[in-house]
Amino acid sequence: MTDKATNKKFTLEDELKAFFSTYMSAFHRQDPSAISELWDEVGLFPSPSGNFSMDREAFRNHCVTLMDFYRKQGIAEPTGELLSAEELFPGVAQARMQYTMLCADGTSLTNWEHVYILRRTDGQWRVSLTIADDEMAAWTALGVDL
Repeated sequence: MTDKATNKKFTLEDELKAFFSTYMSAFHRQDPSAISELWDEVGLFPSPSGNFSMDREAFRNHCVTLMDFYRKQGIAEPTGELLSAEELFPGVAQARMQYTMLCADGTSLTNWEHVYILRRTDGQWRVSLTIADDEMAAWTALGVDL
């Protein structure tokens, strides 16, 4: 990808920062449809209690539930930072994100890391798989019943 205004080539890290900026923006807007469109048609979710997958509509509904859960925990603003990005194969990348969940007063309620596998489909990055074990551990440490 090239920025025509500056003729600068974007790095994988630039592209994935832009992707996750869009992803976080959808969370801020609480837009489950926009979030689910950033995923492959079927997303994979390995977890400590077993692996599962969801098609786009099921994942959209999961996002509605997830955003409601976050609100009930007192989260007013989710924030995220790309920690690393690595191309595994052409059009396939791994990204590690650090998330911090902020309360209305700006204090941090909790934080965790997610690992994502993304695939470029039709010129756009989409999440194929996420490993969210650290998020589950963070909620468990806070005594939240999952």
